[in-house]
Amino acid sequence: MREIKLSMTDTKKRIEMLKGISVLLKVNRGRNKIVTMTGSVRDIYPSVWTFEPAGEEPLQTFSYSDVLTKNIIIYPN
Repeated sequence: MREIKLSMTDTKKRIEMLKGISVLLKVNRGRNKIVTMTGSVRDIYPSVWTFEPAGEEPLQTFSYSDVLTKNIIIYPN
């Protein structure tokens, strides 16, 4: 099990600060499948947030727990 260092409210605030800013996401899809995407955080909802990748990729939806458990790592771009 992965360690959780921040609370859910802290994670939500950090995601809110990234809204509209270009970022690089590394998403762990399991079984050594890591997907790297560039784009920006589009919308923020109570349980999930949406990410708009650059290019023609479809809109992606992630939960805050993905960030807490480090299944998603966000880097400034």
